[in-house]
Amino acid sequence: MKKAFTLSEMLICISIMAVLVVLFLSTTHAKPNSTMVMFRKAYNITSTNVYEMLQSAAYYETGLLSELTKTSEKVENEYPQGTQKFCKVFASFVNTAEEVNCKKNDKSPTFTTLDGIAWYLPPKTTSGKFTGKEKITVDVNGIENLPNCKEGDTNCDNPDIFDIEINKYGKISIPGTIAQQYLQNTRKISK
Repeated sequence: MKKAFTLSEMLICISIMAVLVVLFLSTTHAKPNSTMVMFRKAYNITSTNVYEMLQSAAYYETGLLSELTKTSEKVENEYPQGTQKFCKVFASFVNTAEEVNCKKNDKSPTFTTLDGIAWYLPPKTTSGKFTGKEKITVDVNGIENLPNCKEGDTNCDNPDIFDIEINKYGKISIPGTIAQQYLQNTRKISK
């Protein structure tokens, strides 16, 4: 007489295998850190736009961001100059979700891109010129999403607001250590 598995034994084996497959798949698929991904995106947008701005003689004739004279081309139906020039030209290169207001001096963003990143422009300068490293601030998950704390603030372990520094030659640097790790960290994508 041959022995065979009963139906209940087969169902138990199949359910154990299903549990093992689920456990295996959940450990092999790491959830990406969305803050890191969005910061990388903001950094790439900034570096690409600054490069494009400096390559266009219509915007920065001398190849320096410190060139604050009026543009030779209209941007949003005007010829911007000064720090407004950088803001308006930068905003013209991205897909904004709302109207761009480069004259804001309050805590609301200058514009938000379609991906939800809140941008704070123009760079705040004391002289109105790119004299050193000027800062663009980005809230990578938008102003509605928490934690809304800036890297470097006390009691801010998981920041979502970062500074990107730009000098008058278009060189971009990152002052914060967390943001630097986000850019260098290509293998570890989960928290």
